[in-house]
Amino acid sequence: MGRKSILKNRKEKNQKVEQWTLAILPKLKTADLGELTMDDLALLMKKSKSTIYQYFTTKEEIFEYITQVRIDYLYTYKNQITEEILKLDYKCETLGRILMEGAKDVSSFFLRQLQEHYPTAWKIIEEFLCALLEDLKQFYTLGIENNIFKPISSELLVKLDEYFIRQLITDDNFFDQTEETLESIMRDYMFLKFEGLKK
Repeated sequence: MGRKSILKNRKEKNQKVEQWTLAILPKLKTADLGELTMDDLALLMKKSKSTIYQYFTTKEEIFEYITQVRIDYLYTYKNQITEEILKLDYKCETLGRILMEGAKDVSSFFLRQLQEHYPTAWKIIEEFLCALLEDLKQFYTLGIENNIFKPISSELLVKLDEYFIRQLITDDNFFDQTEETLESIMRDYMFLKFEGLKK
């Protein structure tokens, strides 16, 4: 067990902190997050533990921060898409780009570990996915009403997305049986879906 951090005011996180925390994501693809210590995280970030404790109190706080920064980045894409959907000026590739950006440097094993060990960080992802699924439903409905897509049930389309996004992204057994990455599976899924929907 490492030493507990002493409760004190933390420094405000800046762009440098964002960079060195996000830089560990590729190193966590196969890591058991429940076993990681602050010493392990300091080593991965190439920072001293005292530097880390200037900004973070616990491991949970580190994972919440990493997750929030990534999700905030994805919200900028999602907000652009919402505007495009409402104007019916939408490219299907844009949505694929959101999901691929979200999956970059992340494995399904990492996401499952996050879900199991850091529920507050996972909740940030869940809230984003709920908002994204709502946008997708609106997108399908408008696309069908405006004769851009085939007349298919928008509820069914969203249910398929929900299953794909919520189940597959944490199914590391699936990825153990294929050479595909989470990012490439997202790209293929979006391609198949939208090519099939187009009139």
